[in-house]
Amino acid sequence: MMTEKRSTGSKRKTQPVAKAMAALVIAVFVANGASAAEGICAAGEIETTVLVVRHAEKTCRRCDEISEEGLHRARSLPAAVGKITDRLTAVYHSDTKRTRQTVAHLDPKPHIEYARNSTEGDLVAGIFEDRCGQDVLVAGHSNTVPKILELLGVSPGQIDTDAWFPTTKPDGLREIDHEDHDDLFVVKICGPCGKGGRSILMHRNYGATTTAHVKAPRVP
Repeated sequence: MMTEKRSTGSKRKTQPVAKAMAALVIAVFVANGASAAEGICAAGEIETTVLVVRHAEKTCRRCDEISEEGLHRARSLPAAVGKITDRLTAVYHSDTKRTRQTVAHLDPKPHIEYARNSTEGDLVAGIFEDRCGQDVLVAGHSNTVPKILELLGVSPGQIDTDAWFPTTKPDGLREIDHEDHDDLFVVKICGPCGKGGRSILMHRNYGATTTAHVKAPRVP
């Protein structure tokens, strides 16, 4: 279990050129599939890939076990990941049954549990420190995935936050829609992890479609 307590630095801002590259990469990735996930970073650059998903469907709103529908989605995750990378070196999941079940079929990768009550900053800092230059997957929650993406360096210019993660609570917390479970976010970090690198967001869906609304990357 992850027990480290680390803090991340200030939020990195993507330069305009990197934003334009991100929009182009997303379009190419969607059109051409896994092949577009290769060769994004420049030759000689450190290349880190972090895949981020929300847990699969639950048996009820307040339950901590995924439903039969969720089990089907969990079983489809390895194939979706395999189209992006065959070098997955670790799987991070929160200390909940629903995230453990969602990634259960990604064996034999080492599974690293993190405390949901710890900050997302601790999680991302741990990935940057321990897994820089590797490919990993993180299973989170509706209210943690947006923050994880932000801490990974995904800038507002790469995504329409209001459309993807609407603010539904008085405290302004951004969340994935309750019925939305099919997103597979792919963050490519080119260069140093945590500081000085640039992060490029790509998006895929896996399993059965769960949302009718169209979500598109924001064009800078």
